[in-house]
Amino acid sequence: MAGGGSAQGPVLKLDSGVIFLVVSQKENKVIQRREVVIRIEHRGKGTPSRLEVIDAVSKLLGVSPDLVVVRRIETEYGRDSSKAWVHIYNDRAVLEKFEPKHLIERSSKKEGGGQ
Repeated sequence: MAGGGSAQGPVLKLDSGVIFLVVSQKENKVIQRREVVIRIEHRGKGTPSRLEVIDAVSKLLGVSPDLVVVRRIETEYGRDSSKAWVHIYNDRAVLEKFEPKHLIERSSKKEGGGQ
């Protein structure tokens, strides 16, 4: 979106070799949230779970995991990369007002069950 150069945004490389790269960030002042697109490189590994994405985003951007909602994760067919669309709120009450309940539940579920 913004000017040239190869560095698009903050990058986080996990010990597992998975790389998270911020592709774009948009400040939505009306709803008091950041709308972020993350590219995830996961060579030889499956698509990261929502909770793995939330954990990485909170480390990458220095925000509380409780204020992060993963809207969608898309893995490109036949590739070891995915894109995640994430909303980051300033306040939990605002998050609960604008995000669907099922996404809030998916973003706070413990690993093991379904999604």
